[in-house]
Amino acid sequence: MDRLVIGNIAKPQGVRGEVKVSPLTDDAARFTRLKKVFVDKKEYDVQSAKVLPNGVFVKLKGVDDRNSAELLRGKDIEVDREDAVKLPKDRYFIVDVVGCDVYTDDVRIGRLTDVLQYGAADVYVISTAKGNAMVPAIDRILKEVSVADKKIVLDTEAFDDLAVYEE
Repeated sequence: MDRLVIGNIAKPQGVRGEVKVSPLTDDAARFTRLKKVFVDKKEYDVQSAKVLPNGVFVKLKGVDDRNSAELLRGKDIEVDREDAVKLPKDRYFIVDVVGCDVYTDDVRIGRLTDVLQYGAADVYVISTAKGNAMVPAIDRILKEVSVADKKIVLDTEAFDDLAVYEE
């Protein structure tokens, strides 16, 4: 089954098995709609979830004390792809774009190896013959993204203007 990581368990919260989650999603409120999740390939029913100003807190069925919750510290929370949020047009899951071949117009320049998230725009890391190039994932540079074809086409002029190479 294809799964997506939506968060990471930061630490136990309290003594009844609740955990604090670092969300890896744009929509932290999605945790309140979850019925089941997977941690270390084990399925858990979600008993409750709440989004507060100081974090996301989740109670998993069968995790009933602080010691049990401590064993989950640092582990990823995953959902089945079919239970993932529906993305708006021109939005993609990071796992789906990493590995795409990257082109400027018709010339293949490399492969997308990572997506960095630093605020206003994601940054695509592209492995090229000249080394790793980093570009913002913004409309000015992105001409086409085809997850089905594993292909991203960038505007050549914008790429030349905006690409920063790692040294």
